[in-house]
Amino acid sequence: MDIWTSEHDDWISVDYYFDMIGRKTASLIAGAIQAAAMLATEDAAIVGAYRSFGWAVGIAFQLNDDLLGIWGEEASTGKEPSDIATRKKTLPVIYAMEHAGPQDRARLKEIFARNHPDAAEIDETHGILDRTGARDYVRDQARNYRDEALTQLGSVGVVDSVALDRLRVIVESVISA
Repeated sequence: MDIWTSEHDDWISVDYYFDMIGRKTASLIAGAIQAAAMLATEDAAIVGAYRSFGWAVGIAFQLNDDLLGIWGEEASTGKEPSDIATRKKTLPVIYAMEHAGPQDRARLKEIFARNHPDAAEIDETHGILDRTGARDYVRDQARNYRDEALTQLGSVGVVDSVALDRLRVIVESVISA
């Protein structure tokens, strides 16, 4: 994903990133869940609540993935935290770019312009992310969307409380931000 604009060598904004993942990950999950709800009921309110649940889960899932791509433990996730090495401009990096001071912002641009940042540059990027509070911001956002998803899920009035509890456990374990 390349988020440079061609005219001004600028990065996309945090707001644009949320819009983008809303149109991708969140819409995909929301659509799938909505389709399943439509097969189960004709009640528009229930279908809408499930769609909202899916959308919030999709956003939370993507944000959690962004965290794991930088700070994840490969032994527990099975995913190498390689997003900085591969120069992925995920929400933590975009947030840092918006909130960093001029020197850190310039350095992020330099590092992400390189084809293969070395270990020292990756560590330096972690330092910039730490100074801007990027990890905490993304973690808080992921939790907020996860909690919104669970609120939507609770609003549908499901009769089978065991199934509802299982789904809650799944959402909370997958989105562990």
